[in-house]
Amino acid sequence: MKVYDSGVYREATPEEIAAWEEAARQPAPPPGPQEQVMTLARAMAAAATGLTDAVALSIPDLLPAWAELLSAGNQVAAGVCLTHKGQTYRVVQAVTPIESQPPGGEGMLAVYRPIEREHTGTLTDPIPWVYGMDCYQGKYYAHGGITYLCRADMLPCTWAPGSAGTEGQWEAV
Repeated sequence: MKVYDSGVYREATPEEIAAWEEAARQPAPPPGPQEQVMTLARAMAAAATGLTDAVALSIPDLLPAWAELLSAGNQVAAGVCLTHKGQTYRVVQAVTPIESQPPGGEGMLAVYRPIEREHTGTLTDPIPWVYGMDCYQGKYYAHGGITYLCRADMLPCTWAPGSAGTEGQWEAV
């Protein structure tokens, strides 16, 4: 076995090999308190179905990633929050993740809804519009540098404010 030592490759000594083999046989040290707390917090976040949007958005590193849920292959309960490609989502109806049906994928808004930072939805604090989010009548949304009043509930909303044929749903302000 070769060892890189002080800029030179050399053969490992029998003593070095014996020490590595001994180290490999030793059990891993138990996780420290901080790692235990993080493991517990992640497990709780992955099972929680009652997180508010604000809480879910404030703990993205604790939420399960969609890829992790996909690998586990288990059903995910409605209400669970997760992340995928930097976006936070809420599971709307129980689902067993399938590789060809990720959050944000075509036709998946009935299963995964994007969550955005909370805004009041007023003219002075419009909600940034995101494809597939729930949009509510009477709230204001910002898209493309323009503020729009939502004229009808759209749950989920797949019609971008200002797009053709949406005059009854969106009113530019």
